[in-house]
Amino acid sequence: MKKQIIGTLLAVSMVASLGAVNVAAKDNADIKIGFSSKDNSDMFVAAIVDAAEARAEELGVELIVNDAGGDVNKQISDCETLLASGVDALIVIPQNVEGSAPVVGMANDAGVPIVVDNGDIADTNYTAFVGCTDQESGELLGTWFIEKSGLKEGDKVAIIEGPMGQSGQVGRMAGFEEVGLLDYFDVVATQTANWKRDEAMALAEDWITTYGDDLKAIICENDDMGMGALSAAQAAGRDDIIIGGVDGLEDAVQAVKDGTYGVSILQDSQGQGATGVDVALQIINGEDYEKDTRIPFHTIDADNVDAYLEGGIEALKEAEGTDDAAATEETAAEDAAATEETATEDAAATEETATEDDAAAEDDAAAEDGAAEETAEE
Repeated sequence: MKKQIIGTLLAVSMVASLGAVNVAAKDNADIKIGFSSKDNSDMFVAAIVDAAEARAEELGVELIVNDAGGDVNKQISDCETLLASGVDALIVIPQNVEGSAPVVGMANDAGVPIVVDNGDIADTNYTAFVGCTDQESGELLGTWFIEKSGLKEGDKVAIIEGPMGQSGQVGRMAGFEEVGLLDYFDVVATQTANWKRDEAMALAEDWITTYGDDLKAIICENDDMGMGALSAAQAAGRDDIIIGGVDGLEDAVQAVKDGTYGVSILQDSQGQGATGVDVALQIINGEDYEKDTRIPFHTIDADNVDAYLEGGIEALKEAEGTDDAAATEETAAEDAAATEETATEDAAATEETATEDDAAAEDDAAAEDGAAEETAEE
């Protein structure tokens, strides 16, 4: 399973071939980029938007941000408004994989490049993608609960999901399935809390009452919901319930440090927001750009939370590189030991065969001598 996850991390860190648009470069002060956010009440989404705004200000371009507030119809309307206003590019964090798909066709019809940020969208005819592979986060979170949480196979757990049909919900559940989490544990409840802390808290309160001491963990598809579940568990005096989520929110990471939250799968909001603006600007100016940029997730738990708090994402990357090197060295050592053992076994088998052959030859010679003596006596 570790090899599978390492392979996944390598795959998602790769990017697709370069694209280019042949247009005349513009002064940054004359550039206007539209940004359609799915829901800024989600702390992680708000962090992406903040990073995009900071990068736009740094570059001296105008960024017009509209917040759909979790409403896919409003997102489509927002994009229509942005396109009609004459933006040079459109960046979209999709509210829904299928429901938000029409905005791609709208941008293409208007001749405006569109950069899809953060999550997947059903219509892949966009100009570029900047974000993550949501299934990877589900695989990392599921693997941690199976291998490092201390839970046993068959333990009762509950899962709090994001809004049904959103990229994060679809991908993270697929990741759970891929690593076998749904089969390894007894999943007693699965329900959406729409990325909301208060909704997750209410759900967790109900589950703690319903399942009592049998409930061993609450697995959350984001940290906002995870922190809501943690509040419910603490209010009930249930510090034995293991809780974890995705995003690497500041209070979630601090809870990992405090030992009250098992794991947070870090998603790089800064990278997604800033890079989305960078790619949009490259497209506008007719420069080479990455068609598909996948920014990997990182697991934060008790083993590396101090390193992250001191050195940030770079510290996690360095630690992961060390782990990969150690794993490679361990595999090489195991392979060498296996080869040596095989060689020893082969040598022993060869020696045993030679001994048996010598013994057989001696028996044959003795038999021949005995037969000769018997014939002479006759």
